[in-house]
Amino acid sequence: MFLSKNLIRVLKFPLKNNKYELLLSITSIIFAAALQMSIPYYLGSSIDTALDNNQIGNLSLSPFITIGILVFLLSVARGIFSFFHVYQGEKMGQTVAFNLRKLYFDKLQRLSFKYHDTVHTGDLITKGIIDIEGCRMFINTGILRVIFLSIFISTGAILVLNIDLYLGLLALSFVPFIAVISSFARLTLRKNWYRLQEQLGVLTRVMDENLSGVRLVRSFMKQKYEMEKYSIASNVVKNMTFRQITIRSFSISLNTFVFLISMSLVVYFGAVSVLENRITLGELTSLIAFMSILQGPVRQIGMLVNSFARASATSSRLFEVIDKEEDVKNIQGIPFIEPVEKIEVADLCFSYENTEVLKNINFEANPHHSIGIVGPPGSGKTTLSRLLPRFYNPSNGCVKINGIDISTLDLSDLRHSVNLVDQDNFLFSDTFFENVRYGDPKASKDLVDWSTDKAQIFTHIDKLPGKFDTLIGERGVQLSGGQRQRLSVSRTLLFNSKVVIFDDSTSAIDTQTEKKIREEMMSLGTGITLIVIAHRISSVMNLDEILYLDSGKIIERGSHNELMKQKGRYSELYNMQINPELKV
Repeated sequence: MFLSKNLIRVLKFPLKNNKYELLLSITSIIFAAALQMSIPYYLGSSIDTALDNNQIGNLSLSPFITIGILVFLLSVARGIFSFFHVYQGEKMGQTVAFNLRKLYFDKLQRLSFKYHDTVHTGDLITKGIIDIEGCRMFINTGILRVIFLSIFISTGAILVLNIDLYLGLLALSFVPFIAVISSFARLTLRKNWYRLQEQLGVLTRVMDENLSGVRLVRSFMKQKYEMEKYSIASNVVKNMTFRQITIRSFSISLNTFVFLISMSLVVYFGAVSVLENRITLGELTSLIAFMSILQGPVRQIGMLVNSFARASATSSRLFEVIDKEEDVKNIQGIPFIEPVEKIEVADLCFSYENTEVLKNINFEANPHHSIGIVGPPGSGKTTLSRLLPRFYNPSNGCVKINGIDISTLDLSDLRHSVNLVDQDNFLFSDTFFENVRYGDPKASKDLVDWSTDKAQIFTHIDKLPGKFDTLIGERGVQLSGGQRQRLSVSRTLLFNSKVVIFDDSTSAIDTQTEKKIREEMMSLGTGITLIVIAHRISSVMNLDEILYLDSGKIIERGSHNELMKQKGRYSELYNMQINPELKV
């Protein structure tokens, strides 16, 4: 199939959004081709006129002067139409890229954590840049070039056949050979483009991981190891690129060779026809000029094949993401703007692939009943924290807010009501002010001051030379772990959520500061429901109810005093952390 399903989808963008530009471009192509193909005709006519029935003695220069001026004017006109053709083509290509970027990025925002857990960021970045660029180039170097070459070759075929049927067929004899060669090259190139794009994703991933972990690399003096790893990935890309170049170069060279063989035969048999007076010298000149002009399109066939092959591969990879089924959907989207009176977890189960992570989790929380969750690493605490705002869908059971299943709530309203302060305190490479205002981009300076004061970080920021306009560096590298966590908490306060889940997000903050932050939150008087997940007992011991998770199950529950009386796993953990001198 000449146009794959995905290439047709790419073409729908200019057909929908750039109808007039497309019409102008095609019109310009027609006029540009017609003007260029008219030059050989007038050139041949001027030679015949100058020779005056092939009599050299009657040679006249005036027809050559006339044709020179005419060729100049035709070339200028062709240049103008070519400008519109190229300009409009690039404009449509950029429009396609713009729309694809929006579609792609919007899809990435809606795909759930489950998808992002299995795909590397470097691969997604590669698709969002290189693959979209391949689709953009397809408009001008692919589909418009097809129209251009079709008009060129069909017009040239009519003109050469009109001069002499036998010589015309001989002049066009290279076309079927080129069709076969180009088709073979297209299939090979397309297969290679898939592999090359995948390998470029690997190369991007290696670089992304190296730059993200640059401090770890330097700490362990692994620069040489990282360089070898990058060189291996880069060498694979180089070899695959060289293979692409070889296939493309061979295709173009073979096409040119076949063309020149055809040209040689036309020159020989054309000369014989002139001597036998079957055609004039001017007609032979026109025929050779037509073929010379067609040489350019012949050389472009290889580029055309490459454009189709690349666009076919890149569009398939791109639409694979755009068409991805969303795991977490806004099914009904029931609005939810009321205060949260109760959040209820009922028989909640969750599995990653075939591994069960949570098993029959049950608890209730409300503004007057806070929940603490502790347990060993891998017990399912973080997974539980991400099920409550519905970043994942549970395998079984449900989460309810005010008695309403959260799967029926509008996701925007749900996540505004239930906010997760993750253990990964991501910060943008921007100022303190803008990082805090991410919770509410329209927040005033007074509100930002208020939230940072409640999060116990205002004093630190206010002492800086640039105060809130100070840049914090990429991912907040200039801040300590505790400062990053307090900044993340201040951002959450601006978000004004009614259920706040701390997933080990205060582990780098000292106990006293953590206590102040929690007291400030609980004193806001806005009915905040607090759920704290932590490894540190001191973070949860003052909460109303504490759950001890192990292997995805709640094995102990109760207040701190109740759990200490049980002398179970919680008591052991407490003694290890708070009273390590006591024997358990």
